[in-house]
Amino acid sequence: MPKKNNNKNIDNGDKKKNSLVKKSITSKNSTIKNKNDKIKIHFYGATKEVEGSCFLVEYKNEKILIDCGIHRDIRDETNFQSLPFNPQQIKAIILTHAHIDHSGLIPYVYKKGFRGKIFATPPTIDFCEILWEDAFGLMEDSVEKYGLPLPYSANDMVEALNLFQPISYYQEINISSNFSFMFYNAGHILGSAIVLLKIKKSNKEETKIIFSGDLGNPFNLLLPETDLISEEADYCLVESTYGDRLHEDSKIRRELLEDAVEEVIRNKGVLMIPVLALERTQEILVELNELVINHRVPSVPIFMDSPLAIKITEIYKKYLEYIRIEAFKFVKGGMGLFNFPGLTFTLTTEQSKAINVVPPPKIILAGSGSSEGGRILHHEKRYLPDPHSVLLIVSYQDKNSLGRKLLEGIKEIEIYNETIKVNCRIQQISGYSAHADQEMLLKWIGPMRFRLKKLFVIHGEESAINTLSQLVRDRFGIVTEAPDYGEEIELE
Repeated sequence: MPKKNNNKNIDNGDKKKNSLVKKSITSKNSTIKNKNDKIKIHFYGATKEVEGSCFLVEYKNEKILIDCGIHRDIRDETNFQSLPFNPQQIKAIILTHAHIDHSGLIPYVYKKGFRGKIFATPPTIDFCEILWEDAFGLMEDSVEKYGLPLPYSANDMVEALNLFQPISYYQEINISSNFSFMFYNAGHILGSAIVLLKIKKSNKEETKIIFSGDLGNPFNLLLPETDLISEEADYCLVESTYGDRLHEDSKIRRELLEDAVEEVIRNKGVLMIPVLALERTQEILVELNELVINHRVPSVPIFMDSPLAIKITEIYKKYLEYIRIEAFKFVKGGMGLFNFPGLTFTLTTEQSKAINVVPPPKIILAGSGSSEGGRILHHEKRYLPDPHSVLLIVSYQDKNSLGRKLLEGIKEIEIYNETIKVNCRIQQISGYSAHADQEMLLKWIGPMRFRLKKLFVIHGEESAINTLSQLVRDRFGIVTEAPDYGEEIELE
């Protein structure tokens, strides 16, 4: 006996209406699916400025970060404002290198709930431990001096370090069924990486995005040249720190350094070199090693007066396989790459103060590279008024930094609440920059021109971004864009 049909009969009108409802639901589901099937990049830093690199890539409700940095000035109020993303939703962080403007936000993101993996090269992981510890110490000082709250605890920092996964260059890593990546050598600092991110789409097509990180200077004495990526990318985010200028070549910069050393020896003055603890210190040491060992300059006392740089130099010694073989031509006898006659490492405060009693001529390398803190300020306070001395600037100088003001010719500055006259000579050598200059950037971008749909120009001041963008358009016909902070861009 047939079962009784309890459903109401549907007339033709109801059938038509029901069909429309089904079509509407299908359409809505299709819209949701299509929306989730779009790749989006959110630009949360280093947009029309050189600090705070942070880029969120989103596909099918999966989110990963490429870099997670802060502004180098620990007092900058923008560093630890409410985050523009939910850390608990971030599956992984891919870190290009250890500099604080690329990595310094990670402990805070951990505090706010991030528990995914952090992928980085082995030297980057070791450097992060040292640089984060240093930054945390500065934050503790800010609590006392300025009443600023600590954004995260020492334990947050330690737990965040436990999330790191060491990854070598040229090793393809699957993060999920949607995301995979590979590191290439960026040549910027030891262990720095370019990221090739691959996203597998529902239609089985693959979208490739290159994140340059910070690209290196090919005249770097320590590191192999930056890799030119042979993979055909669809999109690229490229740094532009020196997109509007050229560096001196290696011969000229060495001659300028040699001249500065000879000048202070001749005048019985002091050569002060504000240095970044990571990379710049080690490269200048190798350059001085070459000048001393080959008797191109007389041997004078040289002081490496930065505890942070001393610790970082030990990491360089640990990863000698990352250093170009040519660097070791300066090593003679039992001396090491960062050890030569006349060089003294001053780790303690007492050792640092003892430099004052050593009569000129002498050479002092100390942090910070922008003269915004560190032991260099003590030496500048003492020797900036001396017309026989030289302040040699070898690093990029942030806007509004003391180093930038000195470079621009200020005649009086304030150090530790005391007005100091600037009588010494101020000189800049840009050739020691760890960043690629305009021509190097164009050389790196050029091979991508045949397939690249768009180049996003980031990590530079506006003049550098605009200049590089125009040159790329004129020379290669590549479409460029300079995103604003917080902008979300949907890829085709």
